[in-house]
Amino acid sequence: MDSNLVSNKGTLIEFIDSKSNSTKNETPFVIVPGLSESAEDYIPLIQSLYPRRCIAISLRGRGKSDDPEVGYTLEDHISDIDAVIKHLKINELIIMGYSRGVSYTLGYALSNLNSIKGLVLGDYPAYHSQLPTNWVEQFTALPIWRGKPLPERMKIHSLYGIQRESKQVSFWDRLGNILCPVLIIRGGKTGSLLSPKDSNQYLERFPNSNLVVLEDSDHNIFEPNIENLLKELKEFFVLVES
Repeated sequence: MDSNLVSNKGTLIEFIDSKSNSTKNETPFVIVPGLSESAEDYIPLIQSLYPRRCIAISLRGRGKSDDPEVGYTLEDHISDIDAVIKHLKINELIIMGYSRGVSYTLGYALSNLNSIKGLVLGDYPAYHSQLPTNWVEQFTALPIWRGKPLPERMKIHSLYGIQRESKQVSFWDRLGNILCPVLIIRGGKTGSLLSPKDSNQYLERFPNSNLVVLEDSDHNIFEPNIENLLKELKEFFVLVES
């Protein structure tokens, strides 16, 4: 498992690549983390899915990626995904977005319909929200996320850049263009960011989709038992590649 950097027009973007040597003809799995997460957060998931090749991306301002003063639009984040995938010369992939990473993933998928063979959306609706002016103060007051405090995850200027450059974008009306299999995962407990109403809207708008509710999880679909998530992902991979 290697950690590498690729330049996206001068901004270095980190990615972790498991570089599987499996003899099976398995589709690479690309992971787009949540708002403050980095590729490092997904090492346990990558290890659990081995020998399938998995690539996790640290978007700008996260992990070991560069943290520019400006350049945090939706389009900038989508270009980070594109830079990694083009660098690795991956022509077909299954891609997963989690939390706010869903909006970046949908934006990428809608521009690369022919290469996306499967799409996994983790606990987030189909829009990119415009963040309010007091968002940074609210976000920095949240509890430690997945074992690491926010100051170890992101610099404060990156958070302000994400807030300042955010704009409301809806993807709902374009979801019908995505014809590949889609797996929607929602936490079943209080704290999930994907409502039953939006879950049903996904099912109505995607031609080929399935919804899974992890009853023991809230927004953090990786806990309390990652095995529940792994089971659903592995079954989805079989569906995509059958």
